[in-house]
Amino acid sequence: MIQAGLVCEGGGTKAAYSAGVLKCFLEHKIYLPYCVGISAGSEILLSYTSRQIKRLEVTGILAPCQKNVVGWRPLLKEGSIFGIEATNDFIEGLAPLDFKALNESTTKMEIGLYNMETHEIEYYDQSHVDLDQTMIKASCALLILCKPYVFRGTKYMDAGLVDMISIHQSIRQGNEKHIIVSTKEEGYVRKPAPKYQLALAKLMYRDDKIVEDLKMRHVHYNEQWDTILELEKQGKAMVLRPHKDLGVTRYTTDEKKLKPWFQLGYDETLARLDEIKEFLEIE
Repeated sequence: MIQAGLVCEGGGTKAAYSAGVLKCFLEHKIYLPYCVGISAGSEILLSYTSRQIKRLEVTGILAPCQKNVVGWRPLLKEGSIFGIEATNDFIEGLAPLDFKALNESTTKMEIGLYNMETHEIEYYDQSHVDLDQTMIKASCALLILCKPYVFRGTKYMDAGLVDMISIHQSIRQGNEKHIIVSTKEEGYVRKPAPKYQLALAKLMYRDDKIVEDLKMRHVHYNEQWDTILELEKQGKAMVLRPHKDLGVTRYTTDEKKLKPWFQLGYDETLARLDEIKEFLEIE
C-alpha cells in the first residue's frame, strides 16, 4: 500500500454511516497508515485504529440512541445539550477501548481540536488518549451545544468550527493519496450560519474571533471541498459518501434509522471494494 491518509468528517449521529464504512475496511483488513478526523469522526476513528469492529457498531448505532444523549437529561447532568460523558460511559460499558491495540496500531491517528485561547486547530495523535479520553471528548464538544473541555491545561472544543474535513492536515503529513469519508449526501451545500447562532455564540463565548470563525465556517468548508475535488481530478483522492437520503440528520437518535444508515455505509463500501484496493495499490 502507498502512503495514504483516511480523512473522516464529523456530522453528529450521521457518523453512523462512517462507522459502517470503517467496519467494511476492518473486515477486509484495509489498514491505512494514517487517519485524521474531528468531532464524531474522531470517535469513529478511535475504533478503526484499535481495530474494534464491535466498538464501531456500538458507537455508530447504539450509543446515540440512549436517553442521556440529547436534550434535558444531559443538560441538567452535564451542562450540555449533547451528553458526551453519558455517551462515552455507554460505549466503554459495552466495548471498552483496547488501549494496547490503539497504541501498537500500524495506523497513526490524529485528532483535531480547536484551541479556544489561540483560535488555532491543533492535532494530537493516539498517544494523547488517556483513560478518561479527554482528547476525544474535547473533539466532540460542539459549539454552543456542549461545554468545552480542559485538555493539557487549555480549553478546547470541536475543530469543526474551522476544519470540518481535515484534508489539509492529511496533505501536510505527506500522504500521496487520500480517502475522504463524508457524512453528507452528494449535492450538499453548507449555508452561512444563521443570525441566531451568531448571536448565541457571541452571548455564550464573548469572543469576537469565535463568532468570526462561525461566520466563515461555510467558506472554509467549501474551500476544503474544492481541494478534495481538485485532488480527485488528479487521481489522488477518493470520496466515500452516502448516495441515498434515509432521513438521517446529525441529531437522529432512532435506532430504526441509524441501523440502516450504518448498513448503507457498509454496503456502499463493499460495492466499491475493488476500486478502493486499486486506488490504494493493494494487491
